[in-house]
Amino acid sequence: MSDTNSDEIETLAQQVLDAMNTPKRRVRPRIAEAFRDAIDIEVETPCGPVMSWRLGKGPATLLVHGWEDDNCLWGPIADKCAQLGRAVVAVDLPGHGFTKADMARPHLIAEALIAVAAAQGPIDTIVAHSFGCLVSMIALAKGLDVKRIVMIATPLARTSQRWERIAAKGIPDDVIERVKAMIDAEESVPAPYDMEAEAENMTTRALFVHSLDDDACPVENSQSLKRLWPRSKIILTDELGHRLIAQDSATLDRIIDFVEGFEP
Repeated sequence: MSDTNSDEIETLAQQVLDAMNTPKRRVRPRIAEAFRDAIDIEVETPCGPVMSWRLGKGPATLLVHGWEDDNCLWGPIADKCAQLGRAVVAVDLPGHGFTKADMARPHLIAEALIAVAAAQGPIDTIVAHSFGCLVSMIALAKGLDVKRIVMIATPLARTSQRWERIAAKGIPDDVIERVKAMIDAEESVPAPYDMEAEAENMTTRALFVHSLDDDACPVENSQSLKRLWPRSKIILTDELGHRLIAQDSATLDRIIDFVEGFEP
């Protein structure tokens, strides 16, 4: 127990809840050099207007960034795909970059991805990073039909891990308990998506890519999902951390081989 009074607990709990659901936006949105001459479309979605960019014609790879990131993550892979003549579609997720829509629950963001895919299609593959893996997986479960998906540095929405991370920031136990109660009271909000429970139902061919030294999303996340997901493979690297792995040239070559239909 802490010495915090009830009013302070309520205020702190609301602040924690807001922080959990709201990414920090950059003061100025940015765009990868690769997308400066791309066809940009602001797509109306269940979350609100979402900005997207398409490079190339024909079936495209949808690029889905992670939490507090943006389209700039994908500059290196967009350049490589352009050299090969493969089309790509990038998106700034709700609450990020040039997208006007505020952050929403993962289930609504997944529906936003489906709307972007419809507006900027045809889409035949997905490459996703971190939080983008979660919302892309939900989009597949909701009917987004692609041949292959690459899941880079995937998270796992384990509730216990979430509260452990919050407690490590020095948040008192009674505040955490109040946050839990506030979440439970939101009856209209779907339960957290259980990636491990749903993995065995996936029919899309998948490639998991993870660096052993990722301290944001443990490598065990991808290893667990790979064991459960039918028709899946895994590439493990090291010394690329959580974000660099999505821009490393050698790793991207292997990812593109998979996207193109060549097994790693």
